[in-house]
Amino acid sequence: MAEVGEAAAPSGPAPSELRWSVGLFVATSVSVFLTYGGFWGGEGLDDREAVLGAAAFAVTLMGILLAHELGHYVVARRHGFALSLPQFIPFPAAFGTFGAIIELRSEPRDRDGLLEMGAAGPLAGAVCSFVALAVGLPSTRPPEALQLSPPEPSLWEPWLTPILAASPRLQALSDWLSPPVPDGEAPVLIFANPLIMDLLGGLLLGAPPDRLAVLSPVAMAGWVGCLLTGINLVPIGQLDGGHILTALWPSGERRRSSLLVGLALLGGILWSGWLFWGLLLALTGAWRGISPPQTPPLSTRAKVIAALAALVFFLTFMPRPVEMDSLPAPPPAETR
Repeated sequence: MAEVGEAAAPSGPAPSELRWSVGLFVATSVSVFLTYGGFWGGEGLDDREAVLGAAAFAVTLMGILLAHELGHYVVARRHGFALSLPQFIPFPAAFGTFGAIIELRSEPRDRDGLLEMGAAGPLAGAVCSFVALAVGLPSTRPPEALQLSPPEPSLWEPWLTPILAASPRLQALSDWLSPPVPDGEAPVLIFANPLIMDLLGGLLLGAPPDRLAVLSPVAMAGWVGCLLTGINLVPIGQLDGGHILTALWPSGERRRSSLLVGLALLGGILWSGWLFWGLLLALTGAWRGISPPQTPPLSTRAKVIAALAALVFFLTFMPRPVEMDSLPAPPPAETR
């Protein structure tokens, strides 16, 4: 994602900015590695196989993110933008990162530059994500490999339970965000298949992967790459899709973005994650897009790139990427 700041003359990165950017990249890589190993790896980082799996996920996902950001950076520099280096964002939960941002320090000179800069990141990231899926899907394990266990009480449950019990509205909100697990069952996260994953699964495996299949670390990184690509191509404000849409139709950008942010908030009914993204865009001001010059008109090349970006959005976007469900838990192991 790229954000616009104050105008500045194009220049190379300062040494301090380079050190900061590299430091954030390393910190984010460590965050992704530890998050996968501690949460998604199943058994933690207790053996060599788990460490290798976490490393494969981290290297693949960071490669996808780096390709995305370098796509923006290289094309933006080619079009004369002044901009920062990519700033990666570590986040020790979910998948270990919130992605990265690049601050644009000058306004676009023409609509072609804005569109090509906005599309370059998702297109580069999508290619890497598709390759990761193609490499990782053959190693995907069937649903029988799922390791289910009854839910364990969370650290905050002792003090949170009385608060929720005293407020039916808060309890209803909590149940909506995290549905309770019936007795005797185990919680399971179900990942939706983007269209590209179904297509590659049919080509490589003979059928689309089951939604309960256990993705290999590389395939899971490809799935996360598709998720981030699809979200970035949503045509709102300073998301990549917003840049593309604004370059195509410069007038009425703010009205469109306001409407789409509202739709994202309403989309929280379908998936609570859209509520988070809608609030994030609204509170940070990122719903306000860039106003490029009306002239010259878009070139044929830019229109072709926009069509490719629309195709990638169609292949990667998932209206409800993740949902919580429950399955019968296995009986506890007998002890002797």
